[in-house]
Amino acid sequence: MKLLRHALVALLANLILLFLALEFNSSLAPLAIYLIVGGIFTVYPAFQLKLIAGLPVVLLTGAIWDAATPGTFGLHMFALGAIFMILHRLRHRFRSRRTFHLAVVSCEANLVLIVILGLWYIPGTALATYGLRFALETLLSEVVVFLLSYWFFDLQEKCVDFLGARPTPEEIS
Repeated sequence: MKLLRHALVALLANLILLFLALEFNSSLAPLAIYLIVGGIFTVYPAFQLKLIAGLPVVLLTGAIWDAATPGTFGLHMFALGAIFMILHRLRHRFRSRRTFHLAVVSCEANLVLIVILGLWYIPGTALATYGLRFALETLLSEVVVFLLSYWFFDLQEKCVDFLGARPTPEEIS
């Protein structure tokens, strides 16, 4: 039961952040800037939840992101699921669970997500302009993800503690 509450906290936090990110991107639309912060959605479930609880959280977040944005349906869900699987498989190699380390892992996951989406949506013409825009948006997205990670992971931890959903180490492994 604790695992279900823990997964629901992660899902609700992801959905809140997704809503805020989509609204922020709507306000940046006149500047033709789109920030991608999806890498942060995979880190907490990959490090804190079992595979059976974390994968549905990430896939649901990706499916809702796909439904809210124009483009190929299932691309965000597939990319987030793939990043989650890699992080979940490698989570025992990360010794520290401090917020700084989680923020760095979020930036790395976000960079992989940006590269996947960038390769999928690469235009046929005007590659120089696209490359400049891609570099600018990648840099801005990474800065936003790094700064947002401090708030986001703390929010998830506080919500888990508030609901009494902290699983034991045996439940996580």
